[in-house]
Amino acid sequence: MPFTTSVRFAASSFSIFKRSMMQDDKLPLSDVIDDQQFAAAFEQHGIDFGNGEGDVYTPAITLWGLVSQVFFSGAQRSTKAAVTRISSLLVSLGRVVCSSNNGAYCKARMKISSAVVRTIATNIAESAERRLLEHQQASDGFERLANAPPHVAAIQAGPTTGRLILVDGFTVTAADTEENQAEYPQNPAQEAGLGFPLLRCVCLISLVTGMLIDLAEGPFSGKETGETALLWKLLVHLRPGDILIADRYYCTYWILAACRLRGVHVVMRNHHKRDDEPVDARQISKHERIATWNRPARPKWMSEEEYAEMPRSLTVRLVDVNVETPGSRTRSLTVTTTLLDHKLYSREWIASVYGGRWTVELDIRSIKCSLGMEILRAKTPDMVRTELWSCLLAYNLIRQKMLEHAVADGRSPRSLSFTATLQLLATNWLLSAVIGRTSELLQLQRQTVLSQKAGHRPGRTEPRANKRRPKVLALLTQPRRAAIEELLVGAHA
Repeated sequence: MPFTTSVRFAASSFSIFKRSMMQDDKLPLSDVIDDQQFAAAFEQHGIDFGNGEGDVYTPAITLWGLVSQVFFSGAQRSTKAAVTRISSLLVSLGRVVCSSNNGAYCKARMKISSAVVRTIATNIAESAERRLLEHQQASDGFERLANAPPHVAAIQAGPTTGRLILVDGFTVTAADTEENQAEYPQNPAQEAGLGFPLLRCVCLISLVTGMLIDLAEGPFSGKETGETALLWKLLVHLRPGDILIADRYYCTYWILAACRLRGVHVVMRNHHKRDDEPVDARQISKHERIATWNRPARPKWMSEEEYAEMPRSLTVRLVDVNVETPGSRTRSLTVTTTLLDHKLYSREWIASVYGGRWTVELDIRSIKCSLGMEILRAKTPDMVRTELWSCLLAYNLIRQKMLEHAVADGRSPRSLSFTATLQLLATNWLLSAVIGRTSELLQLQRQTVLSQKAGHRPGRTEPRANKRRPKVLALLTQPRRAAIEELLVGAHA
C-alpha cells in the first residue's frame, strides 16, 4: 500500500517550497520564503500553464523539480531522477501516476524562463537583506551577529551604514551543441571543435550574509564581454551608501565614476597601470594619500550623453596595506577607496574590508563546486540560462536557511557551514514536501545547521598544487563525432 500523508496540500501551490525548506514560523526572517512572491514573479513574466484539473506539471511543481536537480549530482541530477521525485510526491498525496516518462517534464521546464527564476532569486536576496537590517535596527543597540570570521567582525565594528557588496567573475562551461556554441563560443585560443561553450559571469554577493544579489552573464570573448562590461550592467542594483569591494581589475575610472553618481563607495586594489604614489598626491600619513584622477577621453563603447554625465575628476584615497599572512605571494599592496575620511574610516578598517574580498572566492566555490554549476548540462542557450539561474536560486535558498538560524542564535551566517545546510535540504527536500513540518524535523534542522562552524581560517596557507595524480588519457583533438566516424570507418576497413 503506498504511503499517503495525512497532511493535505495543493501540490500546484508554491507553498510546496515552504514545506521543502522546513520553514519554521518561529524563526526570524522565515517570511522571506513567500509563496505569494513566487506566484507574483510568474504572473509578472506572463508564465501560465498546467491549469487543467489533471495536469501534473504546474509552474510550482516544475520549479520544485528544477531546484531538486541542483541539490544532487551525477545520476540523481538528471531529469529522469527529478521526474521520479515528482512522481513520488504525487503518489504520497494519493495521486495516480500514469507515466514516469521525462518528456512532459522537459517540455514544462522549457516554459519556465531564466528571467522568472532570476526574479525569484534576486527578490529573496533583496528581502533577506532588508529584513536583516530591520531586525538589527529593532534590536537593542543595533546588535551585531556574533561568531563572525575575524575580517567580518572587524568590518561590522566599523562605521558602515549600507551594504558591503563583493564583486568577482568566473566562467562555466555548457554542453557542446551547435546552438550553445553559436551563442557562447568556446575559448578562441582553442582549435575549432575542441573546446566547450564558455560563459563568463560576474556576480554581486553580500559580504555579511553571502546572498547573491545579482549576476550578469555573457560570452567569454567578443565585443563588450569582459568582466567590467558585465559589472556595468549590474550597477543599477547598487544603492546609496553601499560599499563595493573588488580586486584591481575593476578599479577603472568609469566604474568609480558610475559608483559616485549612485552614491556608492568603493574599496578596491589600485589598478596595476596606475601609480601607487602619484607625484601630485597630497600625503595624509606615511601610508595614506589623497590623489585626483582626471577624466580620460571618451571610450568607443560609451555614448556622448553618458560621457557628459561623468564627473570631470575623481578624488580618491590611496591606502598602503601590509599582508602579514605567511606564505602569501604579495607582501604589500595599495587599496583605492572613495572613503576619504581617514579618521572615520581608519587604515586598519580599510585593510579589513579589502581582506574580506577573499570571501567571494569561497562563495563562488560553493556555487560552482558544491552546487555543480561549473558544468551546465542543458542543450540550448535558453535552458543553459534557466539551469544557471536554478542553481543560483538554490544557492540563495540555502543562504536564506543559514541566515534564519544564524539570526535566531545570534550568530553570523558566515560562521555556519554551507555544505551542511545543502546536505540538510537535499536529504529532506522530498520528505518535507510530503509530511510537512514536524517538531522532530525542526529540531533536526536546527542541530544540523548550527552544529558545524565554518569561516575561521586565520592565516591559512595552502600550496597551489595537487598531490593526487590524474589518470593519463589521450586528449581528444577533434570533435567527438568526427572521432567516432573515424573509428567506425576503421572498423569496416
